[in-house]
Amino acid sequence: MLLVLVLGMRVTGCIESNVFYFPSRESFTNPPGCEDVWIKTPDGKRLHGWFMRAADAAPGEVRPAVLHCHGNAGNVESHLDFSRFLTHAGMHVFIFDYRGYGRSDPARMLSRDVLLLDSLAAFDVLAARADVDRKRTGVYGVSLGAVFALSVAERHPEVAGVCTVAAFSSWRGVASDHVPIIGTLLIPGGLDPRRIVPTLGSRPYLIVHGTADEIISIRHGEILEKAASTAGVPVRVARINGADHNGILNYQESRNVIAEFFRAVLVTDGP
Repeated sequence: MLLVLVLGMRVTGCIESNVFYFPSRESFTNPPGCEDVWIKTPDGKRLHGWFMRAADAAPGEVRPAVLHCHGNAGNVESHLDFSRFLTHAGMHVFIFDYRGYGRSDPARMLSRDVLLLDSLAAFDVLAARADVDRKRTGVYGVSLGAVFALSVAERHPEVAGVCTVAAFSSWRGVASDHVPIIGTLLIPGGLDPRRIVPTLGSRPYLIVHGTADEIISIRHGEILEKAASTAGVPVRVARINGADHNGILNYQESRNVIAEFFRAVLVTDGP
């Protein structure tokens, strides 16, 4: 009976939906410089995002751009400052909410498959903009968002570079860190970052991880580093001393290394 229950929960995805995703639908106002963008997914969902123009760009000026795939909680308002700093590095930034988050359409159940669908749709909208240089796009994923940033890059070879912050290496791996054995049984495999990283090929990859991360151990960053180096992916690792999971992007060191990475890859033609 227990086995049937476990299999049932895995098949329906209810465990993943309740353990990995904590969306907020609290109302919020638009900060200055944030342009509302609406995204239509292939399955008919309407998603909300904010486009932020490079700080020194004129309206309509073509610039490189970065897609920000945010973490598992909150909404665009709570994650805005984790990427807005990139607008001062010469590039546009697009942050969006997955279904169920913020102003995006509600969703009864969330899963990695539908969030990937949302992320791909967001990238398509960004790349289609007249003020974005499609040949100079990057993807940036924080925590859970790293899964989708890497997956977008896997499916879009024109993406020039990838940065992940506080990323886990596999779904089962991070689940079993917190709930040994049971986490492995209840969380299915698939769409694991450690298996996606080798598909980056010759594109530069930046891993940023805090040494004091209590939610996603830095061990996961080391696994991703090994996956990249073994496959010949040009990888750089920034270990942020003393940074925990939720505070890592409050460190100026983190912001500096991320901005320098994307500036080199997208703006000045070299990592």
